[in-house]
Amino acid sequence: MSDSWGDSTDQTTTDHADDVLVRPKGYVEPFPVVRRIGDRECYIGNEAAADGTGHDRRFEFVLSVSTDAHSLTTHHRPLRDGPGNEWEAFEQAVDTARELFRRDGSLLVNCRAGISRSSTVLATMLAAEEGRRFRDAIGRVQQARPAAMPHPALHELAVVYLAATA
Repeated sequence: MSDSWGDSTDQTTTDHADDVLVRPKGYVEPFPVVRRIGDRECYIGNEAAADGTGHDRRFEFVLSVSTDAHSLTTHHRPLRDGPGNEWEAFEQAVDTARELFRRDGSLLVNCRAGISRSSTVLATMLAAEEGRRFRDAIGRVQQARPAAMPHPALHELAVVYLAATA
């Protein structure tokens, strides 16, 4: 379990020649994955990270953007990993992340695999809060979680959110 906390590598296959991450479709690490984003108490994680039974890490706030809430969830804003999300649902997820990010305390944003929904919400939140471009913010998330990759439909919602709040 200590591997999943201190080190920022993912259990995915990397083709170093092309810097392409390959992950079997639907694969979710069976252990808690928690990665710190930057130097603040802001983390991305998978569903096991929000369960609480597989680790002793504590967060003041746990925003679950998967379809299910978990035992550590303090805020649940369910999103689909792909098309079909209502604008209001995405907006609420990012607004909640922004509100929690501004508070004192640690924030974990998680989804099932900690790859698409959570990375999109975190990158959108960072871009909005820090005046960054989405590309830069997702790059920051990917430094911590190299497998992070927003679904194109979620990426589109992120761009719309940032344009609407500019």
